[in-house]
Amino acid sequence: MIGWQSALAVGLTLALIGCAPHREIIKERTLTADEVMKRVRDRAGFVKTLGGSGMITVETREASTSGSFDVVLKKPDSLRVEFHGPFGIHVGTLTVSRDQFVFFNRRENTAVIGKPDGSTLQSMFRLKIRFDELLNAFAGGFPDADEHDSLAGFSVDRDLYVLLYRNADGMKEYRVDGDDFLVMGYRTLDAQGTATLIAFISRTTETGSVMMPSLLRIVFPDEHRSITVAYDDIRINEPVDCSFVLPKNVERIDR
Repeated sequence: MIGWQSALAVGLTLALIGCAPHREIIKERTLTADEVMKRVRDRAGFVKTLGGSGMITVETREASTSGSFDVVLKKPDSLRVEFHGPFGIHVGTLTVSRDQFVFFNRRENTAVIGKPDGSTLQSMFRLKIRFDELLNAFAGGFPDADEHDSLAGFSVDRDLYVLLYRNADGMKEYRVDGDDFLVMGYRTLDAQGTATLIAFISRTTETGSVMMPSLLRIVFPDEHRSITVAYDDIRINEPVDCSFVLPKNVERIDR
């Protein structure tokens, strides 16, 4: 009997394959791993700011919640998200930098303030996610391979470059579109080879001559948790303001 973790990994892989844009002709892929990652970095580096709106869904063991959002972000360290409930009611504002996390609950007039680490975000959204992972969820990017990673595998599968890197913590796997150099799938695995994070893009749109993800899903298998971001509108490299000033009479809750 297949365990649920294996089934999830297989299911997400099939979803990634099934949702990827269909190409009638399989194109030749001749770049080296270093060349592929350089083009991935170049594409990601072109995007400096992002603004957009859409729907966000957070699923946990306890519940599934969703709502609309408006987001602005400035790489590498600023994010502001306005959350809306039914009928467009403004629910709250989330601002995150590398130094501080602030969530303003408009209905209760409270503000939770803390460090942008996994524990603070988990206490608010029941989703253990780090700042970089949250930024990536909205920007559609993924952590880059760095000097601590060594290439352990390189192949082509269904028109995608597949790169596998090994580091002290385990492995990273990238599935890269060879035309637009967008990372369509990303996984991290621990030292035992168990997936700790699975992410995939199943819909893209062209924005400012760059292909951007418009539907992105990130799954944390061990925690039975996930976040899905679906954009209706997305803009890049336009001026954005990620700042937010709390009302004077707000109740502050420090975490």
